[in-house]
Amino acid sequence: MKWYNSIITKITLIFALSLIGIGAVLFTIHTRAKVFQTNSMDRFVRVVINSAYNKKDQTIDLDVFKKAGFILVEDKNKREEILKNRYFRPKHRGNHGHFRGKITVYKMNTYVIIQKNLIFKIPQDINKLQKIIFPMVAILLIVFLYIITIKSILPLYELRKKIKEFADGNYDIECGSNKKDEIGILSNEFNNSVKKIKKIRDSRQLFLRNIMHELKTPITKGKLACEMIEYSTYQDILKKNFRRQEALLEEFARIEKLGANELNINIKKYRLQDVIDFSLDILNHKKNSVKYKIEPMDIHVDFELFGTALKNILDNGINYSNDKKVLLVSDETKITISSSGEELEFPLENYAEPYFLDSKKPRNSQGFGFGLYITLQIIKLHKMKIKYSREKDRNVFTIDVKK
Repeated sequence: MKWYNSIITKITLIFALSLIGIGAVLFTIHTRAKVFQTNSMDRFVRVVINSAYNKKDQTIDLDVFKKAGFILVEDKNKREEILKNRYFRPKHRGNHGHFRGKITVYKMNTYVIIQKNLIFKIPQDINKLQKIIFPMVAILLIVFLYIITIKSILPLYELRKKIKEFADGNYDIECGSNKKDEIGILSNEFNNSVKKIKKIRDSRQLFLRNIMHELKTPITKGKLACEMIEYSTYQDILKKNFRRQEALLEEFARIEKLGANELNINIKKYRLQDVIDFSLDILNHKKNSVKYKIEPMDIHVDFELFGTALKNILDNGINYSNDKKVLLVSDETKITISSSGEELEFPLENYAEPYFLDSKKPRNSQGFGFGLYITLQIIKLHKMKIKYSREKDRNVFTIDVKK
C-alpha cells in the first residue's frame, strides 16, 4: 500500500493543517494584542512623563513615576546593560519638547530611559493566560486528540494482518476486541464470521472425507474382485470403469479444494518433457491420439497439478475433435495445444465457474465438464496466463509458461 493511501497519513495531514491554522490564528491574535499593548504603553508613558516634568525649573518629579508604578533601576551594571540594548522605541517629549524619554525592551521587560542614570521599569499588565497558557493548551489539545485518534485506528493494521492470514487459509486466527468503538465492533464481527466459516469448513471436510471413504471402498473391493476373476473382455471393461470412477473421485476432491482455496502447490523446476510424459500416462489409452513437437526446456510448476491441467486440455481436445487427434507444440515461452472441432460456445472466462455448464451441456457430452474449470484454476494458481483462439477451424489453447 502506498503511503499516500494510508488513513494515518491522511489523518496526520488533517491534524498538521489544523495545527498550522490554529498557530496562524494565535500568531495573528498575539501580533494584534502586542500592537495594542505597545500603543497603550506609549500613551501611558507619555502621560507620566508629561506629569513628572516641571517645565518651570525643568526638573523631574520621581514620585510621579513611583506613584504610577514605575520602578527605578538602581543597579549600575543593569543600567549599563539596558543602555547597550539597541532596540529603542520612539522618543517621548515633554510639553515643550525639552525632555526626552526612550523606551526599550530588555529581557522580556520594558524600560523607559529618562537620563543615563535615570531608568525606570515600566509596569505591564501581562495576561499570561492569553500569551502563554492558552496557546499551549490549544496546541497540547490538538496533539492529544491526534495521539488518541491514531491510537484508536492502529488496531486496523492488526485486523488487516488477521484478514490476510485468513485469506491465506489460516482459520485459527483470533481477532476479538474489548473496545466498544466501531473498529472493535468490526473486529468482533469478523472474529465471529471466522469461527462460523471454520465450523462450516470442518463440517464440509468431514462430510467429504466420509463420502470419499464410502465411495472408494466399493471401488477398491470391485478392483480386488476384478483381479480374482479369469481374464476376459469384461475384465478389461471393469478395470477401465473402476479407473474412471477413481479419476472422477479425485477430480471431485480437487474441485472442492479449488473452490475452498485449499489446494496448495509445490512449485519446482522440471523438464517439460517429463511433465508431458506424466500427462500422457494418465491419459491411458488416449495418449496415442496426441502428437507433440516440443523444444527442450525447463519449467517451474507443481508437477502433478500442471500435468493434470495439460491432461485435461488434451482429453477435451481428443473427445471433441473431429479426427480425435490433438497437437501439442512448445517453444521457450509457451505451450500450444490445438485440435479440430467446433468453436467454444462461450468465452473462456465463463468456464472458470465449476458448475457453469450444468444446464448447458449437450446430451452427447463426455465427462462432467469440470476438466476445463480445473485447468483454468491450476493455471491461475501458477500465476500463468492461458488464452483461447480460433485458427483455421482449429481450437487453440496457449499457455504462457514464462511468468
